[in-house]
Amino acid sequence: MTVVLPEVIRAIASAYIDAGVNVVLLPMRKLIWPMKSIITFLNLFRSKRYDIVHVHSQEAGVIARCLSWLGRAQKRFYTPQTIDIRQSHWHSLYIILECMLALISTRIFSVNQADAKRMIKWGIPTKKVTVIPNGIELSQYKNLEDRETICRRLGLNPDNPVVMQLGRISHQKNPDMFLSGAIHILSVNTEVQLVWIGEGPLFTQVQSRVESLRLQDKIHLLGRIDQAYHCLVAADVVTSTSRWEGMPYSILEAMACSKPVVSPAVNGCPEIVINGQTGYLVEVGDSIGWANSILYLIANPQQAQLMGSRGRRLVEEKYSLPMMVSQIEHAYINS
Repeated sequence: MTVVLPEVIRAIASAYIDAGVNVVLLPMRKLIWPMKSIITFLNLFRSKRYDIVHVHSQEAGVIARCLSWLGRAQKRFYTPQTIDIRQSHWHSLYIILECMLALISTRIFSVNQADAKRMIKWGIPTKKVTVIPNGIELSQYKNLEDRETICRRLGLNPDNPVVMQLGRISHQKNPDMFLSGAIHILSVNTEVQLVWIGEGPLFTQVQSRVESLRLQDKIHLLGRIDQAYHCLVAADVVTSTSRWEGMPYSILEAMACSKPVVSPAVNGCPEIVINGQTGYLVEVGDSIGWANSILYLIANPQQAQLMGSRGRRLVEEKYSLPMMVSQIEHAYINS
């Protein structure tokens, strides 16, 4: 088995190497692949015949599917994770491109039902689209540190409520909605601590705004933390404010930690955040509805705990890593 990774994420290569996987690091970023990377990729097919190529993400999906077709890989699979793009004015062109590339794809894996239906509506043949939701390794969530320990490490008061969000601070994740909602929450309950774990292109901009509002002691931007899911133990409520998602791992991780979730009703989120059961759904940009849902859960901890327990059961039943792997293997063999 060979895994091709961009050089910018070389930090994760050791995990593959330790598992006995051959790793090839290439200088590629999104849609821009230097000629050296293209040649190296094609040479892989000359040196060894690959029966299966599985490409992840939209950008890599464009170039790598074409190159694996040229390299005569027997089967070509593709998981886009999400089928929305930031530059919405290019979305029509993106749809055309996906429909064209579907012709050389053996199967496309959608991580949620909603996106699968959209792709079929675009004109991609139904037989080429398979729903395989994301899955997580539940054993990782055993024997995590206790809430007080995590809070102390993060500089939080364990006696006060914690609202936590994980993800890149970027346009997709809608930090404006997070900040607007945070201001509303703090106007009602000044004890709430709002935490965002993650880096991203808008980190400095958001940090400056928090400082200008003089809310540094209430809104904590903690940057990148490795294995951030460990920190979810400290949360009373886990949130998302994304404009679009596929099936976010951060929400699955929150549910694995038995935490209630408040999220916009985008893409696959309503399939895991069952409104009123495992959390609450709001419209994109509805910062007040988002904030009020969080305030309700903080004020009603028993209800929050019940929702968290339901979320944990849902992950166990439908979104475990073994389930995801089994479905992928079945598609590899039977396509």
